[in-house]
Amino acid sequence: MKKLTSARYLAMLGVLGALLGFWSATRTWITVDVPASSVQIPRIVIDGATAAASVTAVCVVVLAGSLALLIAGKISRYIIAALSLLAGVAAIAAGASALGDPQAVAATAVAEATGLTHNVGEYTLTAWPVLAIVAGALMALQALLIFVFARRWPTKASKYDRQVAKNAQVNKDDSSRSIANWEQLSAGEDPTTEAK
Repeated sequence: MKKLTSARYLAMLGVLGALLGFWSATRTWITVDVPASSVQIPRIVIDGATAAASVTAVCVVVLAGSLALLIAGKISRYIIAALSLLAGVAAIAAGASALGDPQAVAATAVAEATGLTHNVGEYTLTAWPVLAIVAGALMALQALLIFVFARRWPTKASKYDRQVAKNAQVNKDDSSRSIANWEQLSAGEDPTTEAK
């Protein structure tokens, strides 16, 4: 269980959610069959990126956040979790909106294709908005798990941190030997000729 709640696995969960969201956004969400007598285009195909542009945007955020989670500090982890949670909710809302009211979601694309402002034709939904909801649920799940388990993860120490530099132990024999070698070089002697 501890391994499944590590930063690496939760980052992979976020990447999986983001990739599913990207995949969903490239697929056809809605098709509109318009009577051929009223317009020149009898069938309008609306993909996820057109129906819900927010899905692609939030997937970019979660993908970047998931990769950053591997090197994030204590506070950054919670910021990433908050962004992933908001992104997941947005993806779920976009998919649910398409399922709930496809005419409203497709209105702009239909108006551009037909020149008509009122809803015409028959709207057919595909299963891809459901995949966007699943992707959003994975992103939200990642965020909730980060909130719960991030405090248990070890922090990555940097050699440039002030505290690490203070606590670093220097072997006095090695440092004094190095100084003695430099002093011999300054005096014109070769320190490697001496027996050690």
